[in-house]
Amino acid sequence: MDRRNPIPRVNFSPSLLGLLGLAVLGLTACGNRLDTADIEANIQADIERQGRRLSLSAVRCPSDVSRQAGAYFRCVGELDPEGTFTINVTQQDNQGNVTWEVPNSKVLLNLPTVEDTIQQELSQAFGQRALIDCGTATYRVNQPGDRFQCQVVGGLETGSSSIDSVLVRIDPDGNLSWQELQSTTAASAAVALSSASTAPAVPAQPASAPPANGAEPQAAPTVKTTAVTGPTGRVINRPYLPGDND
Repeated sequence: MDRRNPIPRVNFSPSLLGLLGLAVLGLTACGNRLDTADIEANIQADIERQGRRLSLSAVRCPSDVSRQAGAYFRCVGELDPEGTFTINVTQQDNQGNVTWEVPNSKVLLNLPTVEDTIQQELSQAFGQRALIDCGTATYRVNQPGDRFQCQVVGGLETGSSSIDSVLVRIDPDGNLSWQELQSTTAASAAVALSSASTAPAVPAQPASAPPANGAEPQAAPTVKTTAVTGPTGRVINRPYLPGDND
């Protein structure tokens, strides 16, 4: 043995080996965690970009999410002063790639979901496929008392009239209802009708004009309503549509 260059030998105690083992496990665990801070920033930027005049206070996700393909977790978006809303996140792989979606809530509306709900109800009522377009934004603040129009692409013919658009209203509780806006084909005049009415509008008579044939004036017909589930999940009453179950 060459004693001029002795090889140093280090002895590790069992306790030191145990500490080193814990350190390795700790590094492995940290490396298997999602970078949720990066996910938060990306989601916030996308919602603001896809929203209608939206500025979020923050997006907050759990900080201890393990990388796992198909795993699901929730984040919370914050709007001031409207409140918070849920963001559902799904991992696509174990590399940190995720997809996410924002369901309708009392705080934020998912307009493609609103479009889909109206499309289904119109198609069922009139037996025709209806395509609804609520604009280029994906998200809109669910503001009580607000209203907005969605277009019926190409119109929906209902005999003597055509449904060209839909007026969506938000009640004080944040629930949605809607009514058709029709144009009469013969007169080419826009007439706002309830969702129940498919009959042509009765022309207005001057107040001084007597009823035809001396008949007594007739009371306006009562609008029949039916209960449906709105986009936010609450059962609401909307005017009756042909095809509803009596």
